[in-house]
Amino acid sequence: MTKFSLLLGSALLILASASSAAKFYKWVDDQGVTHYGANPPQGTTSSEVNTRANASSDQDRALESLQEKRDKAEKEREKAEKAAEEARREKTEPDAVQQERCEQYRKNLDILINKPTVRQENPETGEMEVIDQDKREAILEKTRKALEQCEAS
Repeated sequence: MTKFSLLLGSALLILASASSAAKFYKWVDDQGVTHYGANPPQGTTSSEVNTRANASSDQDRALESLQEKRDKAEKEREKAEKAAEEARREKTEPDAVQQERCEQYRKNLDILINKPTVRQENPETGEMEVIDQDKREAILEKTRKALEQCEAS
């Protein structure tokens, strides 16, 4: 019985290690969907997947990408909510909104005139960037025109 148990255990161990060493492949189809399987289709580029590792080699990258998408969606939602609130305030409190805008124009003009370096948020990246002299002059002109309208009303 002991020899049989030893022989059976050895056979199971050999089979288990052979099955864990099986090769699996990863490929992307024409629609951009990622597939995994033991046999990749002919005519496509595939890469061998390490099945003994704990996590996929691109799992961290995929998680980062997912988090970036979630963050972007959250920013877009907040931006839409802010725009909706501003539109509601423009209808219900037009004088207060106009007064706030005029005050912001005054603050912007003060910064543009008195600060040697001015930064502005890049709407595409969300990062703060130093504006060049040409852009500074254009913003100054736009701000002064807006303040003229504030003074007129």
